[in-house]
Amino acid sequence: MSILPTTTVDCHIPAPSVVVTHLERSSSIHNTTNPVDDFFGYSLASSRTRDSRHDRRISAAESLEPPPYMDAPEYTEKAQEPVTLAMFLFKFGFLFPPFWIMGVIILLSPLRAPPAATPSTAWLPEKTDAERQVIIDRMRKAELKWAKRCLYALVALVLVAAVVSVAVWATLRS
Repeated sequence: MSILPTTTVDCHIPAPSVVVTHLERSSSIHNTTNPVDDFFGYSLASSRTRDSRHDRRISAAESLEPPPYMDAPEYTEKAQEPVTLAMFLFKFGFLFPPFWIMGVIILLSPLRAPPAATPSTAWLPEKTDAERQVIIDRMRKAELKWAKRCLYALVALVLVAAVVSVAVWATLRS
């Protein structure tokens, strides 16, 4: 008969782990109410950023006050540029370049209010003469800007056409 060596094994049951619920945690040491902070172990008591503006609690009185009044920045007060014929002629000139010629003609023509047969059929009858003149000046400024762009596009088209035609002529001649 053979005798097997006997060994004793000490099996110890591990100590039970302590389970702390969210309610217990928030009512004890940690004063955070954010579950994400609780999950990652963040607490206001142990943080180094205690003086940060993000950790400051806002009282109910502070949150109800509206922000202080400030004037709007200058760029938000500007009115949009008026839509003009020259603008459409410039944009559609890329599809049909003779529109640029008509846009250049606008440089030579004056802009004035349409004539009225009676005071009730006048252009913008609800405006005063000074207000109408301001509107005409703004429109004329926009018209001239787009008409100059038509001129530049037309000159560029003529130059490109001249260069291409000279290159084709030189190629065919040699």
